[in-house]
Amino acid sequence: MLDLAEVGLSILVTMARVSGVFVATPIFSSPNLPAVFKIGLILSLSFILYPFLGGVSFVMELSLLGFVGLLAKELLVGIVLGVLVNLFFSIFQIAGELIDMPIGFGVVNFLDPNMGGQVPLMGRVHYILVVLTVLAINGHHLMIRALAHSYELVPLGHFAISQKGVEQYLYWFSETFLVAVSLAMPVIAAIFLVDIGLGLLNRAVPQINVFIVGFPVKIGVGLAVVALGLPFYLQIVKRLFSSNGSLIEALIGILKTIG
Repeated sequence: MLDLAEVGLSILVTMARVSGVFVATPIFSSPNLPAVFKIGLILSLSFILYPFLGGVSFVMELSLLGFVGLLAKELLVGIVLGVLVNLFFSIFQIAGELIDMPIGFGVVNFLDPNMGGQVPLMGRVHYILVVLTVLAINGHHLMIRALAHSYELVPLGHFAISQKGVEQYLYWFSETFLVAVSLAMPVIAAIFLVDIGLGLLNRAVPQINVFIVGFPVKIGVGLAVVALGLPFYLQIVKRLFSSNGSLIEALIGILKTIG
């Protein structure tokens, strides 16, 4: 009977960390997924992952307040992991938003229930592209393996915010923003050259309404550069979300600083 109680508590504690990941990770937190499916997936993963906890006999000795505090710590570990994964997903959305402005899509927003508000067109296209690619290369399996590995680096109840952890987050935030700008730079540069060409055309032929002509030209050039860059985008996604990619490096680095 005692063993059954320990198993039940182990699964409950595991659910806290798994739920934290689900709350903050883009794929699993999507409102398009039914709540019943999410709950079932959390329970299933908790049953699979609870053996990774190791010894949990001390949980039986905790008071109610101590047990709630333990659940809160495990939930925060999951949220930390999920937010970092979300940061990598946002690379492509930020790149799309940076592309929107020069090609004239900056004023074209639409309601996206996943994001809970208005989102730019190209930003959302890039975000959907990276989600589909990650699913195609089994990147979601990588996240689950990282979650299982997190119990080795951050044992049960050992979560603590440190200066090194904050520095790691700031480092990866700057790195992901740099990658986003790098992805958008070819389109920004191409549109800049188009603007120069239109300016010269306006000087040579003042009768042409460059403002009207410029819109379709910028959109066409921008979409063409985006289409030409798709293979490069896919390679970047594979490099970030592979088993030895930047995401795993970031997750391990963060876990070592909070464990």
